[in-house]
Amino acid sequence: MTGLGEVLRDLHRIHKQLTDLRERLAQGPKAVHAGEANVKACDEGLKAAKESHTRARVAVDQKQLQLRQREARIADLNGKLNACATNREYQTLKEQIAADRQANLVLEDEILEGLEAIDTFQRKVGQADRQLQLTREDLEKNRKRIAQEQAGLESELARVTDQLHEAESRLPDDIRPEYLRLSKVRGEDALAPADGGFCGGCNQSLTSQMVAELRLARLAACRNCGCLLYLPDS
Repeated sequence: MTGLGEVLRDLHRIHKQLTDLRERLAQGPKAVHAGEANVKACDEGLKAAKESHTRARVAVDQKQLQLRQREARIADLNGKLNACATNREYQTLKEQIAADRQANLVLEDEILEGLEAIDTFQRKVGQADRQLQLTREDLEKNRKRIAQEQAGLESELARVTDQLHEAESRLPDDIRPEYLRLSKVRGEDALAPADGGFCGGCNQSLTSQMVAELRLARLAACRNCGCLLYLPDS
């Protein structure tokens, strides 16, 4: 079959190309957006690591201040021992000194654990910072690559669009309005092959009359999905 069927085949092929190009063009901004989201997540991770490190540092500083204050109090209490007037007062001071020393032992253990935690958080800050830098570098590389790809796709889209207009100009005047109405809304889904007696759009069986009209190069549309039909190139 030549004529109308050939034009519709060409149009369907071109519409499919346009759909593919548009989908590939849409993937570029999506990939950039995903990269930006990764950078944001890494930046938030770095901030969280820094905050954890700061909290650990502040906690250790506070405990070290408590330790120094208690050591100063122990020294003061030791100085008061010689001035005790009674054994009871002397014993009370000794008990207080012992309690403070025991509390200091606990503080020293907590400070040691805190310093270890600071080291751990410091490593995490370094790791998060490196990850952020790598993610930023990847984003910039992808931006440049995608920009180049987008330019090529835009050029190809313009070329294929010109092909579409050329093919549309070959449609008979009485058929072009119906085709333009459908293709504007449905794109490539406005057309479908009639292969083996079935509509390639919805797989609905076609009547023998419809197939006969297609063989005579007449316009036929699927009664189920409304696609403009054409016979495949044998």
